[in-house]
Amino acid sequence: MIVRPIPFPEELDRGYFGRVKRLNGVGSETEMVKLMASWAGVAGKSRREVSRLELLSKVAGTKLSRFVWQQTTLPFRRAITSYQPDLAHGSNAGRSMLWTSGMRLARTAAFFCPVCVHEDQGFHGQSYWRRGHQLPGVLSCPKHAVPLRYIDDGAAFLSPPSQYLSIAQEVDPIWAAEVSKNDVIQRFLEICAGLMDRSSPLEVKSVSAILKTQAMMLGYQTHGGAIKAPLLSDAVVRAYGRKWLGTVFPALADKQDGVLLSQMDGVLYLNKSASSVVAYVLASTLLFESADSALNALQSKVNVSRHHRGSLNIAPDQLIRAYVEGRGNHSVVASLLSVSRPAITARLLAVGLPNLNETSKQNSFAAVRAFFIEKQTLSQSAAKGKISVEDMEELIRNAGGGLSDALRTMSRPSGRGSGKRRAKQLTPDEVTKVNGAMAIKFSPNIRREQLRNSQVEDMEVPNVAK
Repeated sequence: MIVRPIPFPEELDRGYFGRVKRLNGVGSETEMVKLMASWAGVAGKSRREVSRLELLSKVAGTKLSRFVWQQTTLPFRRAITSYQPDLAHGSNAGRSMLWTSGMRLARTAAFFCPVCVHEDQGFHGQSYWRRGHQLPGVLSCPKHAVPLRYIDDGAAFLSPPSQYLSIAQEVDPIWAAEVSKNDVIQRFLEICAGLMDRSSPLEVKSVSAILKTQAMMLGYQTHGGAIKAPLLSDAVVRAYGRKWLGTVFPALADKQDGVLLSQMDGVLYLNKSASSVVAYVLASTLLFESADSALNALQSKVNVSRHHRGSLNIAPDQLIRAYVEGRGNHSVVASLLSVSRPAITARLLAVGLPNLNETSKQNSFAAVRAFFIEKQTLSQSAAKGKISVEDMEELIRNAGGGLSDALRTMSRPSGRGSGKRRAKQLTPDEVTKVNGAMAIKFSPNIRREQLRNSQVEDMEVPNVAK
């Protein structure tokens, strides 16, 4: 038998595990996992077969899906995804996700509110780690409006936050107050909270489509080619400020003005996740006037897109015949097949058939014919079609189709620990001491070299919503 406490409201999974471990008098995490597995009758099974989250849900006496939805940050981290978007958070069909990333954190360090700690001690007899305090960008307690405190150590969750009251770092009160008054950042936090309330994710294709529509209406660039319009990434930097962005999206904090950043700008045109869910929330915050309008639009778009996708039942040979008859013009192809332009464009691009226009000013059909059939050079082909070399390159990339996907797969690192390192979010204290690029915080060695006492650029956070 083991002691099985009921999870507190919004108690973080890691904190709950630490509380279970303490109540059962077990010293190490490994021994606690073994004890839970033995109690659950699954001793000897690997974490692939039975994840720690599954064991915790059994200890809590609740369904796995409900435990994942209410106690983990997975509903936020997986809020917008291209990988199995129809799978609910915590579904048994997604077990691989649970053991690889189910208990992963959404931000650097362990955050807590000192007022919550004292209230919890008085009401529950003990303090606990709240999930809402662990979301990116949260600097103040939503309930008490006081600066959060934090410990930059993932193991801190194994002990109650009350243990760190006297030694934890406090978010700068002046900065926390500035952020709490910033309408854009507050919309960001509201959207994050709304997404985490969902029991299943939104699909990247659907989200990207609605964001692209909004961005086009506001005049932003919505493709990855030559820069011909204002970049969404530039607007994000101006609206949020580099200092705050360093705590949620370091790559943006380092971004040069006028330079495309696919991790951010790509949310408008990439059918697979451009980066983390944070990028999509940053975009949604700027493209919509309120958190409610953003959430409503994104969720309604999911239903619409799924309906269209199911109704677009066109055989490959029929698709190619229509493409040939329409001379590569997507609008003509859509008319021939009696389907919407967005739906047919997505289908054609997926099989490597780009949109070819023929006008007196530009003739992309002539350009690609010169390149692929007449074997002319890139510049010669572009000149023949009266298009820029950049547009010609974009046409070729879109025509890559299966080859592009295959090359990406072949280029992907394999094996344990061989993936591309992602820039680690900085803590509030680190973001004020970093010297140089924020996005290089990959390892303790680099971190020690880059942290200095110089100040980064002051926050640029105007209280003006787009």
